[in-house]
Parts: sequence; C-alpha cells; structure tokens
Amino acid sequence: MNSPYYAPSGRLPVQAVVLAAAGALLVAVPAWLYAWLTIHSPFVLLDWFAMIAFAVAMGWVAERAARRGKARHPVWMGRLGLAIGIAGWYVHWAAWLAIADAGSFTALLADPQAMWRYAMALADSEVRRIAGMRIESSVLVAGWIVEFILLTMLPRSLARGAAEAPFCELTNTWATSFALPRKFAWIDEPQVVVHRLETAPGQLLSILDACCGKDPVRYCAVTLYRGGGDPFISIDNVEVRRDAKKEKTTTRPVLAYLRLPDMDADRLIEYCAVSTPESMPESTPGSTSESPPAPDDPPELVEAIGHLTAGRFEQALAGATPHVAAARDELRVDAIRLCAFANARLGRWSESLRYWNALFDAEPTAFHASQVGCCYAMTGECTQGQAWIARARALNADSDEMPDPQIVTSYISALTQAGQPARAMPYLEEIRALYTGLGVIDPTLLFVRRIPLFGTFLQNSLPIVRAVLGDAEGRAWYTAMLAHLDQAGQDELASWLDASFVSMTSSTVAPA
Repeated sequence: MNSPYYAPSGRLPVQAVVLAAAGALLVAVPAWLYAWLTIHSPFVLLDWFAMIAFAVAMGWVAERAARRGKARHPVWMGRLGLAIGIAGWYVHWAAWLAIADAGSFTALLADPQAMWRYAMALADSEVRRIAGMRIESSVLVAGWIVEFILLTMLPRSLARGAAEAPFCELTNTWATSFALPRKFAWIDEPQVVVHRLETAPGQLLSILDACCGKDPVRYCAVTLYRGGGDPFISIDNVEVRRDAKKEKTTTRPVLAYLRLPDMDADRLIEYCAVSTPESMPESTPGSTSESPPAPDDPPELVEAIGHLTAGRFEQALAGATPHVAAARDELRVDAIRLCAFANARLGRWSESLRYWNALFDAEPTAFHASQVGCCYAMTGECTQGQAWIARARALNADSDEMPDPQIVTSYISALTQAGQPARAMPYLEEIRALYTGLGVIDPTLLFVRRIPLFGTFLQNSLPIVRAVLGDAEGRAWYTAMLAHLDQAGQDELASWLDASFVSMTSSTVAPA
C-alpha cells in the first residue's frame, strides 16, 4: 500500500447518480421559498441569511446523495453536487422572476435567454426595495456573483467531502466515526508530527503527548474511523476561547484519514477511555474488571448492588445472602456473585473462595476460574491456586474472554499480598518475556496486544523482585532486558534503573 492515507476506490454507483438527479428536483421547493423571501423581505440582511440557509439545504441534499448512494469518486461526486447547486440557483431565478410578474414560471424555466434579458434589465437600473431602500446596479451584480458562488460551491464541496470519507469495501458500508475520549496535547509543529505519524502510525500514542489538565483551552482531538479493515484517524488542533458571555471553539486540521495498519480500533478506544496510561486498571483479588451491576439486574438485588457500589460491603452481604439458594437461576447466580465480591473486599478469602467455587460451577468461565485461583493463593493454598490459574488460562485460550496477562498479573498480585513473592517470580518472568519477545514498548502496540504498559510493569514488579532477589540481583534481572528492547525501551529502562536503584553503582569497574 503506497499511501499512508485512505484513498477512495473511485467507484460511482448508479444509485448515487439517481439520487443526485432526484436531489436536483427536490431543491426546487427551497428555491421557491428563497425566491419568495428575497422578493418580500424588508431587510437585505434577511436575504443573506436566507441565501446561506438555501445553500446549506442544497449542500445537505448533495451530501445525502453521496452517502446514501455510496459514492467513492470525489471528483464526479463533486460535479454532481455542483449540478445540484446550479439547478437550485436556476430554479430560484425562474421563481424570482415569476413572482416579480416577469412571466410564467414554466415559460421562464424553459427560456434561459429570456431570464438573462430580464436580469440584464435589472442590472442596468436601480432597484427599489421595500422600506425605500435603493441598490446600485454594481452592488446588485456583485451580490449575484457571490450568490452564485455560494449556492454552487457549497453543495459541490459537501458532496466531494462525503465521497472522500473512509469507506469499507469489505462490508460495503461507510466507516463509523468516533471521537476518541482522550484529549491530547496541542501540536505546535504539525509538519513534524505528520511526518512521524506517516512513518510510524503504530506509535500513535507515543507520538501524541498526553494533555495536562481536565479542561484545557488548547488541545488535540483525534477522530477514529473504523470498518471491516484497517481503521483511520483524523487529527485536529482545537482552541477554546472563553469570556464572560460565550465560548468560541476554533478547529485547525492537522491531518485527515491516516491509516493505522493492523490496529485494533476497539482496543484503542478502550485505551483512550482511561484518563492516563498509568491509571489503567490492574486486576487484583479484591478489585476485578468485571462490573457486578447490569441494566437487567434482578429487582431483589438492586439495593444490595447499590451497597456494594458505595463500599458498604456488610450491607451488600446482608442483602444478597438470602438469595444464594434461590430457585431462579438468574437471581441465585447474581446473589452468589455479589457475596463473592463483598467477601473479597472485606478480606474474607475463605468465604469468598466458597462463593467463587459455586459461581464457577454455575458459570465455568476463565474469569471465575482465575478468581478461584487468586482466593486459594490468599488463603495460603498456593498449589491449588496454581492449578486453578492454569485451568483459567486453558479456558481463556479457547474463549479469548480476557487478556492472558491479566490472569497472570491477578495471580501475581494475590501471591504478593499473601506474602509469597518467591512463588510469583516465575509468573513475573513470563510477563518480562512479553516485552523482550516483542522488543518494543510503544503503549499503543502494547495495549492492542493486551500487554500491561511497560512503566506499569516496572513499578508493580519492583517490590516483588527486590524482596526475592535483593538490590544487586534485582537490578541484574531488569538489566537482562536491555539487549532485547528497542532504543526507546532501553532509554526508559536505563533511566528507571538509575532512579530505582540509586544506592547502587551503575557500573562495575573491571580489574586492571
């Protein structure tokens, strides 16, 4: 693929031409209305507002024709939009002259030469308007020229722009646009950023800096377009100007429709929904990524769910426990789930284990198996926990229910909290191998591959490594990664090592 940007296929279905022709007929209605307003309006300013509204209406018709007709040929769709604009402009003139008693509408519509003569006669003389206003012929002609340009160029531009938007040829549908929920830092040097993104689009989140502040006045917004193939993005610089009475937003395009090869659009959206990369959730025995409440929760458990959400775990248990033996499956399973969560939050691991086991019997999922394994670790039965984690990973390999590293990091966290950091080391080495095997630490790439961010791994693993290996061997454990990482990874790791092992010398002096 030569271009890093989306390129329309150049297809112009017959339905797009038919819809454009129908649109040219449809604009006769607003053309008549516009003509009537310009004849009867007492204010010239109102005429200009009416002209803009008419142009927008024709632009909307042209854009709808392109979208509904699935036109992917910008040049020809632009020409069809121009034709719609010219048709509306021509019908408006015929209607205007007809309302001014210059002739019948149909006769004028069929005789463009007669319309031209009437127009020239108007241009050669002053025109008296309502409220006594008189307009010089030169001003009148200039207004006509502006009117023609606006009424024809806006439909052309909107129709062409619609045909340039990303279209998925695999599914024969337009790509769905989605504004990423994260705001990025304002781009001061657009050309530099564009060049870097064209060269390495997979490093999107490394190239764009995170935006500081909850409500910035200058930031960068990213729009994602996704379909059946590779997603695309458009980037804009956004500036918000506020005063006491109003707020004005200015948008400046940086790039449009850049291709993101092999990028998982859903994962990218999920990543950007997190406020900062460092705040990505880590699964722990008492805090899971599965949300207990759902839109169709049994009414008997609504109050208990509210208690759990608010952190009132004893009340949640009191409300859910009476229903753990309910005859209705849905009610019973949700009650067991609530008890498992609440007991885990209270640190009652044996009770939580009992409920997680019951939940796995009812719903044998990888997530439930991983929670059973974590609870076994928290109760000190690490052999059982190890077996259940292996079971969870085997189930997950078939279902792809959750990221495999999430199961591993959950168990590492459980072992660490249970005072068994040495048992966590083999699992920690598995996580380390993910980075050395991949060789890069770009957050976008890591996230779409469901691997924890590199900085998160370093910070969360340090207490375990230091407790098991000590400072000297611990530093060596991390240093072994350097040879397998790219330059960015080596720089980040080296800097982190110097900051985390400040009491040690960074090099060993060789004997003479």
